[in-house]
Amino acid sequence: MPTLPLSGCTPTPLAAYLKALGILRVLATQCPESEPRAYWQGNTFILTSALDREALTAFFLNRYSPAPLVAPWNGGSGFMDGDNEPTIAAINTSHSARFDRYRETIKAAYDAMSKLGLVATAKEIRSAQDARKLAKKAKDKVAEKVSDERV
Repeated sequence: MPTLPLSGCTPTPLAAYLKALGILRVLATQCPESEPRAYWQGNTFILTSALDREALTAFFLNRYSPAPLVAPWNGGSGFMDGDNEPTIAAINTSHSARFDRYRETIKAAYDAMSKLGLVATAKEIRSAQDARKLAKKAKDKVAEKVSDERV
């Protein structure tokens, strides 16, 4: 079995540690035939499985099915201003079966927002946020002009 050091997966920071655990979990659940095992050697995550580096890369590029997590209430999630968020749009227009669950989850989130009347509310919130940003920019320009005049 190939042994692959994954130098980008370190015990610290926490995100890198969790990335290592995520790789192991995904392989164990979506590619159990690879019989993945892992351990830490110093600050490096060592993955042992039936997959060599090329096969591991091919798995993540072609077979990996991401967990369909969405957070429509977060700004920048793509749900606040419709479906013009590039990541959501890419998933929605993809025909790959590995994104089926994600497409279903995105549709369910939009449907729930629509049933709750949150689509219009989201657009109103985005509009108010944009107006506040413009007002702040205008205020900053006035303050900058006043400051320049004093100098």
